[in-house]
Amino acid sequence: MQKNYKILTLILAILMLHSCGTYRINKTAAFTKLTDLQTLSGTYIGKSEASSKNKNVSYLLKNFNIDSEKADFVNLIFEEPNIVKLNYLVDSKEGTVQREIVLKGERKEQFLEIYFSKQQSFVPLLYSKVNIKRIRIGQDKDGDLLIMDFYDYSGNFLFFGAGSDFEKACHYTKFDKQIGLFPDFKNGKWGFINGDKQEIISAKYDFAYAFANNAAKVKLNHKWRLIDSDGREITPIVYEVLTSDYVFQKQPVYLVEKNNKKGILDVQGNEIIPTVYDSIDRLYSPEFRLKLGDKFGLATKEKIIIPAIYDEVEYFGNSPYVVVKKNGNIYLVDKEGFEYKTEVTPLKDVLFKSQTHYYKPILTSKRKINLDEQFSK
Repeated sequence: MQKNYKILTLILAILMLHSCGTYRINKTAAFTKLTDLQTLSGTYIGKSEASSKNKNVSYLLKNFNIDSEKADFVNLIFEEPNIVKLNYLVDSKEGTVQREIVLKGERKEQFLEIYFSKQQSFVPLLYSKVNIKRIRIGQDKDGDLLIMDFYDYSGNFLFFGAGSDFEKACHYTKFDKQIGLFPDFKNGKWGFINGDKQEIISAKYDFAYAFANNAAKVKLNHKWRLIDSDGREITPIVYEVLTSDYVFQKQPVYLVEKNNKKGILDVQGNEIIPTVYDSIDRLYSPEFRLKLGDKFGLATKEKIIIPAIYDEVEYFGNSPYVVVKKNGNIYLVDKEGFEYKTEVTPLKDVLFKSQTHYYKPILTSKRKINLDEQFSK
């Protein structure tokens, strides 16, 4: 009986460890032997695109638990036995500011290991809580910087577990492998140079970001604009805010702000969504919710589908229609911008036809919504 009790206890403990995420295999096979930590030192491109090595886009500063800032290039200085220094430039209200961060870790044979959080509470068979954020920094077989980024936020009570854990490989190349033009900061101003360090676009900007999709964001006199590789301005208008939205990796858009009004530009600098809205937020990819006064609309990266004329706007999801509300009435709007009055869907259709909402359009009431309706009183 006592033997059976011990076996049962062991099984329960294994199940609990697995349910709370503390049971895991850490990946180290991609690292090469690291004889000298200082060989990792250098200036690295701050963003790593999705590739055969990177399953997802990675950002170097985010790996180091820095979410609030962005840098195209980050200088890493490694010192034996366990130190790494980060140096990078950021834009601020005071101008270009240099950041320096010093971190200590634990030296391993193949990598430097740094924990940003390491909390584990454990009561056998009853309770556990795990909060771990860790990186391992080394070199891959191609000589590039390899960061294994790992987190585990999980726990359990008895047999009920929740949370998640994830580990991803992030590969970064050094600055000298950069092709094309890249920003250069000298004498307090930004310009662009090529791989031979020849100045191609003169240093006159207050801040500049690297080129992406044949356009670069530059700041001059507290205003942002887009320029091409010849230094020509793509955007005829300057903005107080110009932020890249990379949810659409192949064709990103820019969220812009002028005179406290928001809009959206494409990579050619065209205003897809005019800068007239009080707010634009991502509702669900690939849709944006527009707000004008106390009314709402909906747009994609190509066009406005629904002008901001409704009291409430849901999202399309997998449905060809979106539910909207105005003056207490419920309507459906399709992806071409046609509005329909509604009637309640029979319960059998909701249950057996994967209906995503409880309404269906009255097709005879179809009308095209006019964009100017959002500006009429």
